[in-house]
Amino acid sequence: MSATPSDDNRPAAPPAGNHASPDMPRATADLPGCGGELVARSCEEVLAKKPDGSGKYFWLRVAKDGLGTRQATAAVARAAGVAVELVSCAGNRDRNGRSVQWFSVLAESVDNPGALKRAGAHGKMAVQEIATSGRAITAAEVPRLRWKLRLAGAARGGGYHKARAILDHLRRNGCPNYHAPGAATGEHPRWGRLIAEGKRLPRPVQARLAASAITPGRLLGAFQDSLFNRYVGQRLADGLLATCLDGDVIQSRDGRIIAVTDIAAGQRRLDSWEAVQLGPCYGQGMSPVTGQALAREAALLTAAGLGPKHLARLRGERRGIRFQPTGVILDPTGDDLTLTCELPCDAHIAVLLDELVKPELQSADEEAEAASEEGDEPADDAGASASEEIEGDDGEDA
Repeated sequence: MSATPSDDNRPAAPPAGNHASPDMPRATADLPGCGGELVARSCEEVLAKKPDGSGKYFWLRVAKDGLGTRQATAAVARAAGVAVELVSCAGNRDRNGRSVQWFSVLAESVDNPGALKRAGAHGKMAVQEIATSGRAITAAEVPRLRWKLRLAGAARGGGYHKARAILDHLRRNGCPNYHAPGAATGEHPRWGRLIAEGKRLPRPVQARLAASAITPGRLLGAFQDSLFNRYVGQRLADGLLATCLDGDVIQSRDGRIIAVTDIAAGQRRLDSWEAVQLGPCYGQGMSPVTGQALAREAALLTAAGLGPKHLARLRGERRGIRFQPTGVILDPTGDDLTLTCELPCDAHIAVLLDELVKPELQSADEEAEAASEEGDEPADDAGASASEEIEGDDGEDA
C-alpha cells in the first residue's frame, strides 16, 4: 500500500477543499454537512504493540506542537549525540497542530541516555515517555492515528445530528480514501502530466518552481495522486466503493495481499472490514489485477489518453480505496463539536473533514441566510404582517 502521507507541509487550516468535483464525489453527498470552522486538531500514533522492553533500542514518545517531524527527529538526534540518520520514526506527522509520535534510536549508540529526556526544540516538543524494544520503530508499528478535532460553530442548526448521520454512514460504508486535494488538484497534476509525457514545462512555470521547494518529483506525484483519486471517485459514483470485483486485490488487517478468486468470500471480508480493496497508484512495478478490476483500471487510462510510456517515470503501488473511522466520539460543547476518531495512517483527515463540513455548502447557506436577513427587513407594515404569517404557519421562526 501507499506510504504514510506526510502532514508536515499540509495547510494550517483545513478542512480540505471542495470534493464536489466530478473526479472526487463525496460518499455522503446526500447528507447535509455540519459546517463549522476547524480551530484545533491533534493526532497521536496508535501502536500495534507496546515496546517489548528488551533494551536494544530506546523508544521515545514525543509530544510536539507546531513542529515538523524532521525538526523533532533532529532534536532527538542532538539529545542522543548521534547522526540524524540513526533516528527512526513511523512517518511524518502534522506540523500545524499538536501530535504525539514515537522515535527510536539504537541504545548502544547513546552515550548519555539521561539526556534523551531533555530532547527539545524551541519549547515546541517534550519527551513524555522512554521505553526499550528489540526493534526500531517503523511504519508497520503504527497502523492508525488517533485524531481529535474541534469545530467551532458546528453544533448550531442541528449540527450534532448532521455530523452523527455522516459518521454513521462512513463507519458502515467507508470513506473514499482520496489523496488530500491540495496536491492532487489544481495545476500540479497538469504539470506532472507534462513531465510524464516528456514535455518541457512552460518557462513561467519553470521560473515559479525554481523559486519554490516544489520538485519535478512532487509534480509527478500529484499527477499520480490525481489518477488514483479519479479511480476511487469512479468506483464511488458507480456504487462500487464497498463492492468486491472479479480480479480485485485486497489487503487484510494483518497486511496480507490477496488476489480475489472467490467474489463471495472477498465480499464477506469487505463487509466485515477484515480487508479493503487496493486501487492503482499507476506506475512501474504495480502489482497486477485481472478480470473486471483490470478492465476498470485500463479504461481510466484510455479515457485519459494515457499509455505505458506515460507511466514509465512513476513508481507504481497499490493503496486502499476506502477507510473506516473507528473509535468515534462526538461531543457537543456549546456551539462547538469535538470529534475523536482513529484512522489508518494512509488516510487523510482532510477528506473526512470535507465529508463532515461540506465547506462550499456552508458558504452557500451563509450567503442565503445573509440575503434572507436583508430581504426580511420590512419596508412597511404590510411586509411585517406577511413575515409574521409565515412564522405562524411553520410553527417556528423562518
